[in-house]
Amino acid sequence: MYKGNNPTALQSKQMILSAMFKLLQEENYQNISVKKLADRAGLSRQTFYANFTNREEVIRSELDRIFVDYKQAIDKSDNSSSQLIYLFFKFYKMHEQEIDVLLANHLEPLLTEVARECMNSLQISGENNSQYAYGFVAGGLTQILSDWNKQNKDLPIEELAELTVSLLDTSTS
Repeated sequence: MYKGNNPTALQSKQMILSAMFKLLQEENYQNISVKKLADRAGLSRQTFYANFTNREEVIRSELDRIFVDYKQAIDKSDNSSSQLIYLFFKFYKMHEQEIDVLLANHLEPLLTEVARECMNSLQISGENNSQYAYGFVAGGLTQILSDWNKQNKDLPIEELAELTVSLLDTSTS
């Protein structure tokens, strides 16, 4: 993926990102080819490959960008597991449109992977095996969000967050 500061390349990169999320609203991810993506962005395939390796990297780039908000919120919190959960759902609301289109295209594994990497990069837990905890939490939160989305968001997001916190509350067990 392109990491430089060339204004033209950065503009091309943004055009590709925008085209990807517009296409995801119109059709299934599996049907979006690099050619179709480049055409929608008004760029050549060569320009696409100068900025990204593949389609997944386009989505990862956007997820990395939007997870910055989550990282910043966690940095300012008490780092408790309940706070991690509440912030995840708050983060979802901030980026609802982008995340909903990923869920509609069955891209939960990618969302889970980036969420886990985000949590791991913060090194919240001092435990030796924290990668398992982060995988468990990221996978669980993503799956709850996906199931809730499939149920047409039948609960207010605040109630969903409360329910999730209660599922992990071991003090009442």
